[in-house]
Amino acid sequence: MNQRVRVTSPQTRLALRRRSDATGRLSRLAGRPPVGRSAIDLDDAERALRRQRRLAVRTAAALLFALAALLTAAFVTPGRLGWAVLFFAPYPILLALAAVHVRRAERIEAEYLEDH
Repeated sequence: MNQRVRVTSPQTRLALRRRSDATGRLSRLAGRPPVGRSAIDLDDAERALRRQRRLAVRTAAALLFALAALLTAAFVTPGRLGWAVLFFAPYPILLALAAVHVRRAERIEAEYLEDH
């Protein structure tokens, strides 16, 4: 009764089953080891992945907006204070954006895992 069982994370299984085309859609290619419907639902996993990609795009846009605002503030601020804005202000902003992004990405993943 010693049967070997292959255990992988859902993200690993998704990465292994991706097509190499430019669309980035998940494929159900023949020749790959079959994964049961109970192990992973590709449609739901695709939706979760798309939501996380949209979140990444929104986070990148927020970062660009924040950096543009900092550069504008540094340009408008006279003398050394402008350099101080560029030197000290980006780090708390980056930390806050990263914390919000990770929290939201984990929430998306938790919602996906709750459904399964």
